[in-house]
Amino acid sequence: NAVYLHLGVGFIQMLKAFTPAIVLVVMCVFGVRRPTRSAIAFVFVILAGTVMEIHGELVLSTMGVALMLTSEICEAVSLVLTQKLLQDCNLSVMEGMYLLSPPTVLSLGIISLWLEVPQMASSGDYVIIAQNPGDFLGASALGLVVNFTTMFLVQATSSLFAKILNTARCIGVVVIGVLFYGEVVGLLEGVGYAIALFGFAGYTFVQLFPEAGLRLEKAVDCCSGSSGASLDEQTGGKATMAAILKKPEADHGGKANQPSECFSTSEQRNAV
Repeated sequence: NAVYLHLGVGFIQMLKAFTPAIVLVVMCVFGVRRPTRSAIAFVFVILAGTVMEIHGELVLSTMGVALMLTSEICEAVSLVLTQKLLQDCNLSVMEGMYLLSPPTVLSLGIISLWLEVPQMASSGDYVIIAQNPGDFLGASALGLVVNFTTMFLVQATSSLFAKILNTARCIGVVVIGVLFYGEVVGLLEGVGYAIALFGFAGYTFVQLFPEAGLRLEKAVDCCSGSSGASLDEQTGGKATMAAILKKPEADHGGKANQPSECFSTSEQRNAV
């Protein structure tokens, strides 16, 4: 939530397009899934687009970007571990919430008591909660619904698919940020986001259709193999031509040596 104090809504959603790549890396670390070469290639496309987004952002906050990347890494680890609990350990959604809620409340409570409560007490911002109880209750209820829905989705599919759907939602949020919040998207930022979405679409395609990803890898291998074969043929052809050109010289050299051999033979006869 602190990211929204440093970055715009649209740019935050653009950075979230990089989250599936982080989820993939975390899944590999925990041994949940091994990525294919096609998936890795599209991850690098997403990374290139994200870098262009950061360079193209008109109002860039280093603290905001650092907080966003930290949030994405923590969220990826949380989703992958949740998948291991729900699928590998065969826990139900209610059991997962029952186990995860106490440490979550404890962690958030300690951090808020350390960072937020003293500041709220000194500035008097806690009055805002009393003045807007409906907004806070609605946000809390929606957060609970989102947690349950996410855990059901992770249990039915995977943590990676959950983030893929979230990235599709972020596209609409970017449009809303531009239309209703007056956020300005620069040219380089827009091109970077388009590249990241292209990588995201390709990454989603090879994850949903592994056979198509294998065909794509074979096509790339065939192209690289044919180019390598043509290079070998060219190199071999040059070597053959050089050998042909050297052969007359060798023959000429042999013929040149013949008179000397004949002369030496006649000299031997005279000597005898």
